Amino acid sequence: MSEVPREGPGIEPLQAIRGMKDIFPPEVRYYQWVEQTARQLFELYGYREIRTPVLEPTELFVRSVGDSSDIVVSKQMYTFVDPGERSNTMRPEGTAGVVRALIESGLLKETSQQKLYYIGPMFRYEKPQKGRLRQFTQIGIEFFGVDHPAADAEVITLCTHLLHKLGFKGVTTRLNNIGCRECRKAYNEVLRSAIAELVANQDEGEPAWCDLCQQRAHVNPMRVFDCKVEDCRVLASKLPKVSDSVCETCARHAERLAGLLDAAGVAYELAPDLVRGLDYYTRTVFEIEQGGIGAQNAVVGGGRYDNLVEDLGGPPTPAVGMSIGLERLVLALQAAELAPPPPPDVEFYILALDEVAVGKAFELAEFARMHEVPVIFDCQARSARAGLRAASKSGARVALIIGADEIERGVCQWKNLETSEQVELTFDEIERNLTET
Repeated sequence: MSEVPREGPGIEPLQAIRGMKDIFPPEVRYYQWVEQTARQLFELYGYREIRTPVLEPTELFVRSVGDSSDIVVSKQMYTFVDPGERSNTMRPEGTAGVVRALIESGLLKETSQQKLYYIGPMFRYEKPQKGRLRQFTQIGIEFFGVDHPAADAEVITLCTHLLHKLGFKGVTTRLNNIGCRECRKAYNEVLRSAIAELVANQDEGEPAWCDLCQQRAHVNPMRVFDCKVEDCRVLASKLPKVSDSVCETCARHAERLAGLLDAAGVAYELAPDLVRGLDYYTRTVFEIEQGGIGAQNAVVGGGRYDNLVEDLGGPPTPAVGMSIGLERLVLALQAAELAPPPPPDVEFYILALDEVAVGKAFELAEFARMHEVPVIFDCQARSARAGLRAASKSGARVALIIGADEIERGVCQWKNLETSEQVELTFDEIERNLTET
């Protein structure tokens, strides 16, 4: 049996993998708060939770996100070949796995309308920066089976409700319509020609496309609008916009969506340069940004993906969804000085003065917890001085002090830590006080 490495002279401490973050209890409370708030709201809207594997066949993501997406082109997927010679990938996003699960289970054949949500870790091999990790948490919803723009409006409205519930003010959605596949096919040709013209007319010293955008211009030209390099942003502002090239049906979809959002009182702004990083989106795309978290400031994003289910082997099924980057959202909450509710106060600290008292203290602590009374007991004997100091630091209001003498007499010392008043009660009286708390 190999020995477990120990810390000490000459032993190199291990560190987390770059881009993988440890999350400690104070910050975990933000995650729990967001997740709990999201779950309650999703259930109110009729969404039910689905849990899919972290590991999926690589082909699922190549076919879904598109072989021209940055995830594939920039080799952002964590992919490996298993002992069975199968190529597997740690999921880089949540939608594809949900679609795969619905097709495999046959649920879409029972009813095309499915409303699902998920919460879980995703993985992308990107350059770590503020708000962007290689392992990150994503919260998402997927609404299958309805092609009416009211479904888009519901998803966007739900997002704004969630952010309002968390305390954000003045939430605004950036909204665009990128058309159906036929619209995009025609637009991409227009875009390639426009990009080529800009390159041909470029003079020395003028803005130039970055290396990645030069790739995008050939494989997925719409993605140049998503580049954060300033030169690329200047050039992209000169390009024709997709909203000017969509067909009548797609334009009508956008108009009806805008009307529904107006009726619901949802603030939005049209963003003709907004695109999403995955190839499966059609018509509606949207993002909600929050300040204070750097350049990567979109905390919510989503849109419609009417072809994805069929592309992955399922029946033709329209769909719309969204995802939240939880790490970015937590940063935005902290920047806005929005904090989760404080944990419940722990009123009682149980102090065992000697080894004889440990068993009784343990029994009393479990009695309290069985009656849903939070108590602190550190499962060891302490001196009165050390124990009372620990009790004060814990924030408890009352210390229940037990020693061998107390056990022999069947009593416990009840000490009010705020007033220093101390009384002696029987264990029956202590238990009655605990259950009445």
